[in-house]
Amino acid sequence: MTSITTLLLDADGVTQYNRTFLERMNVLLDGRATMPEVSRVEALSLTGQRDFEADLREFLDERGIEATTQDLFEPWLDITPDPEVLAMIAEVRGRGVDVYLGTNQQPVRGRSMTDRPELYPDIVRQFHSWQIGFAKPDPRFFTHIIDELQLDPGSTLFIDDLRPNVDAARSVGLVAEFHDREAGAAGVRAILVRHGLLDA
Repeated sequence: MTSITTLLLDADGVTQYNRTFLERMNVLLDGRATMPEVSRVEALSLTGQRDFEADLREFLDERGIEATTQDLFEPWLDITPDPEVLAMIAEVRGRGVDVYLGTNQQPVRGRSMTDRPELYPDIVRQFHSWQIGFAKPDPRFFTHIIDELQLDPGSTLFIDDLRPNVDAARSVGLVAEFHDREAGAAGVRAILVRHGLLDA
């Protein structure tokens, strides 16, 4: 097995969770729209080329939804990193391995993450799709990070909870693993142990 020298982690579903997000959003949407429909609006701004707040406001007005964009941002910005995963990141860093986030985010939520370094004290740097200009599963999301950091793809482990993203990472040479979000922190640990980044 190739020695892993860099760890790249997805955020939502791997390092952070918001377990009440869907419930809170559905209350705000009041049966006038579905979360998949809202996600399609969000997807337009993941590469940072559109004004997400303006698009969302227009969508809410079209559907006659009384909630404001700020109302919807509240559950979106409720970000809680998994403490067990944070402890693993610290341990991996302590072994000399640099750890980065590679995540799809629209600018509103993305800035709320980058403006709060206390969320991820042991992450070297966060890479967001809205900053890069490409969103997973576009392989260019990964080649941007590889080029920016001058990484050896074959020595870089990427973990994501969406299989298309894992496939895209593998297509550019990264060592990529699928994480079942239902497995929680234990699932992340199992992957890190398998690649020699943590002890069993």
